[in-house]
Amino acid sequence: MKRLLVKHQQSLKEFLAQGLGISKNRAKELIDSRNVFINNRRVWIATHTLKPGDVVELSFVEDERDVEPKVIYEDRYIIAVNKPPFLLSDKSKESLEEILRQRYRNEDIKAIHRLDMETSGVIIFGKNYSVYQRFKQMWKDRSILKIYLAISHNESLFSTKMINSQIDGKEAISKVRLIKKGNGFSHFEVQIETGRKHQIRRHLSSIRHPIVGDKIYGIKKVEIPFLKSVRRHMLHAYKLQFIHPFTGEKISLKAQVPADFMSVLHYLK
Repeated sequence: MKRLLVKHQQSLKEFLAQGLGISKNRAKELIDSRNVFINNRRVWIATHTLKPGDVVELSFVEDERDVEPKVIYEDRYIIAVNKPPFLLSDKSKESLEEILRQRYRNEDIKAIHRLDMETSGVIIFGKNYSVYQRFKQMWKDRSILKIYLAISHNESLFSTKMINSQIDGKEAISKVRLIKKGNGFSHFEVQIETGRKHQIRRHLSSIRHPIVGDKIYGIKKVEIPFLKSVRRHMLHAYKLQFIHPFTGEKISLKAQVPADFMSVLHYLK
């Protein structure tokens, strides 16, 4: 964690560029990552005016994008990968989809579903368009079991809870189970029956259990030094289970929890 004291009034971008000896463009990238704190509050506006006495903090952590995506299952039809955080699922030259296309020399590989860039965990790719369409229909039919792990603020007062509240005017259902709690935090298992945008993050925030590291739906003021070093929301796509539409087999895919998630989980103890 880097800690800098402001001595005279200037913009956040100018201050970081000067204080760190970097370009203004690089300073803007650091601010855009939403890992900059001013007086314990997360700030992501480059033109924010700093005042003398303000304390600016930001963390420098090894880039998780350097982690090699690990294939956890493959057959004639699909590839399942444990996606590292900070890697786009598709629609980018630097996405996991493109990495697999290059690795397998197959331009037909297509992401069947998506995970947010910061979310780690299991994601499935079809090896051709017909496979993609078949699995996409399974998602619409809700015939795939989807289980996530999350670390949230505040110790839970419940062991299980059903959240059934609309998101963007559409039905959204999340089944939440407490795994353990401690030190002011809770470790949840969340099964989703629907797949709305940011569903788990929004649902957990709505019941006063925002996910640790969530820059949109999380807490605004972060006073615990350890939490300022958490660069992403602590959400991991842990398990997918389904009947394979082409082979009839029962497939259960689990993605190993990454090191940064385990580090925060250890804090519960």
